[in-house]
Amino acid sequence: MAEKKVILQTTSKAFAPISQLLTQRILLVYSCILIILGCLSSPKELVSGSLNILGSPSNLISDYFAIGNLGSAFLNSGLLMLVTILIAKKQGTVITGPIIAAFLTLSGFSFFGKNLFNSIPIPLGVSLYAYIQQRPFNQYLLVALFGSAASPVISYLAFGLGLPIPIGILIGYLIGIGLGLILPPLAAQFLQFHQGFSLYNIGFATGIVTMFFTSFLRLFGQEVHPQSELTTQYHLFLSIFIAIICCLLFITGYILNGRSLTGYSELLKTSGKLMTDFVTIYGLGLTMINMALMGFLMLALVLGLQGQLSGPLLGAILTVIGFGAFGNHLKNSIPILIGVVVASKLGLTAEISTFNLLLTAIFGTSLAPISGYYGGIAGIIAGITHAALVTNITYLHGGLNLYNNGFSSGFVAAALVPLLDELKQLKRRKKND
Repeated sequence: MAEKKVILQTTSKAFAPISQLLTQRILLVYSCILIILGCLSSPKELVSGSLNILGSPSNLISDYFAIGNLGSAFLNSGLLMLVTILIAKKQGTVITGPIIAAFLTLSGFSFFGKNLFNSIPIPLGVSLYAYIQQRPFNQYLLVALFGSAASPVISYLAFGLGLPIPIGILIGYLIGIGLGLILPPLAAQFLQFHQGFSLYNIGFATGIVTMFFTSFLRLFGQEVHPQSELTTQYHLFLSIFIAIICCLLFITGYILNGRSLTGYSELLKTSGKLMTDFVTIYGLGLTMINMALMGFLMLALVLGLQGQLSGPLLGAILTVIGFGAFGNHLKNSIPILIGVVVASKLGLTAEISTFNLLLTAIFGTSLAPISGYYGGIAGIIAGITHAALVTNITYLHGGLNLYNNGFSSGFVAAALVPLLDELKQLKRRKKND
């Protein structure tokens, strides 16, 4: 009999209760670091850069370091993080692995697509859904945070269609609230589509929604073209920033874990399939160690392939660091990276730039549960498949879904998992014969 798929993983060894106050303080300190780094720029640069960021269409790929500048991009990320953390604190949110992943994903994508203007309507829509359902907003907080993947829809309607700005803003906000209203039921339903083997589940849901939205725009003669605004002039600064953040995470986690790596080998045995909350299962200390190691791995990948960090790649690394609390670890992520690199370097997909290769590989770790559950070879196959698909899928949503790789990985998981299950059952039958 085939093994039943369990979406929520709760089996765990005993662990010390999480200090919510400590976790909140760590996140607040991180937000303040971002804001301080932003304020190192002159007031004139901050104002002009911030206005450029807030007024950009923001669809993929909009590097806020290129559209604004170094200071305004860091300030945007820090302020967005700070506001979100304070709202979550006011709501009495218990900070677990998924919440940490959502916060760092929000921080990462606020370097290339999310800002204080376009990130408001979708959470408002989710809040309205919670009110209609007469349920607490906390129950849908993850959808509200991850659902801002569709934030470029708001900015594109406001600033990308040539409408009078007041009308564009009004339409953008109304549409954004509507998207937030429909995302919770869709996200819950689409989890069954890939059976928890794509970590970026809401990225897939927003991909479906923005695909329909873009199709309707094209129906009425409004073509949506992806952007490509990038700069690598801050590569050295961003590399040092990531290295320092990972060092701080590792040291803090090491201290919290009793100045040891005890338990890490057990963590590496998990598949990472949704929902594998490392904070709940193994504690905050070991989780922070894992997050740091994931960050070091991604930075090593960039430097090893002679890439140059930009807003999108910084955002990708921060996202994976966040998912180091919620499914990603070294053992289940490396096969995906190998698969993407093999597909690109051996010409199994169309020739792509180093930037696109790195972005695909880093975000492709959304498929890590496949290698964690079915083995490394399956993970490599998933990476190759993802590399082939993701380069052709942006057109469907015109770059209005920031989680493009999440959209792609949902299809990859949905296609591969039934086949891998069949192979697994076949091997089991042969073994029993």
